[in-house]
Amino acid sequence: MWVVDDSPLQARVCQTALSARYDVTVFDGGAAVLETLSLGEAPELLVLDWHMPDMSGVDVCRFVRQTVDSAQLPILILTANSTNESLLEGLAAGANDFVRKPFLTPELNARVAALVRSAALHRKLLATEKQLRVEADFRERFMGMLAHDLRQPLNSIFMANGALVSALAGSPLSKSAEIQRRAAGRMKHMIEEMLDFTRIRPETGMPIHRAPTDFAAAAAGIVEEMKSSHPEKSFDLQVVGDCVGNWDPERLAQVCTNLICNAVEHGAPGTPVLIRLDGTDSAAVEMSVSNVGQPIAPDVLAQLFLPFRRATGKVPGTGVGLGLYIVEQIVSAHGGAIAAHSDHAATRFVARLPRA
Repeated sequence: MWVVDDSPLQARVCQTALSARYDVTVFDGGAAVLETLSLGEAPELLVLDWHMPDMSGVDVCRFVRQTVDSAQLPILILTANSTNESLLEGLAAGANDFVRKPFLTPELNARVAALVRSAALHRKLLATEKQLRVEADFRERFMGMLAHDLRQPLNSIFMANGALVSALAGSPLSKSAEIQRRAAGRMKHMIEEMLDFTRIRPETGMPIHRAPTDFAAAAAGIVEEMKSSHPEKSFDLQVVGDCVGNWDPERLAQVCTNLICNAVEHGAPGTPVLIRLDGTDSAAVEMSVSNVGQPIAPDVLAQLFLPFRRATGKVPGTGVGLGLYIVEQIVSAHGGAIAAHSDHAATRFVARLPRA
């Protein structure tokens, strides 16, 4: 650690107090220590005297804080000032702690030790964060390669299945071809969910690319697709107001798909899926998707947007329990919020997205 004090006597007293546990270098002024810092050298802790002729300890502290934060380089100020105004000035300049002169050696060592522990913890956290980032990048690359390798045989299955469906039209075996198509579709959906899961970062969330988007048009397109794939189900789309905003169109379609598929999957047979978009608020658009079916238990409802969680139901799931988690991440990335409500009357998901 570096001790900066223009008084040789005071510097020697401080050095003697700390040298039993630390490697101490003494500087006779603020300019000298700033020059050494500019060369790329840095201590684990900086001890500054408040009153120095060339630059005060507060001025040195303020200058250092322009490039180095308080967690990376803790700064302790030695001062004879005892007023609250002086202490507030030092804290505003970026000091981590103070010791009043004349100091007691045990107090000085205790405060220095606390700052050293904090700095060591900060370095450990940075190292852990770096390691996690490396692991996340590796996981994403691995999942990307795995998805690519899985998609090729899956596309072959889809092509062969299409030929079988045409050849077996009207045959009792056509049902088997349809089962195969649905199974391949579920596999494709699971691959896409896993890829999205690897793209989510704790610090940045789900990556999105905004563009002017009509929420109502996106929902209408997904509803038409659902009508084709689920002819036995009825869908009621209601649109109120203007639903145009600045969102990621592909991610928005993903939200609609996941929520509507979820309603189809868990809705009771013969009951409709209700989709409502409300654009009457100039600041945001609200989408609700509801279905009638078995209510979700409160303990399950509280964890529904966590990864690898699923609502219990009679119909086997088409994914790995990431759909609602990905929906929540997409909505959050847009600065919005989503909530779920469930009772014997209906289960309802409500997503609110700011327009800008």
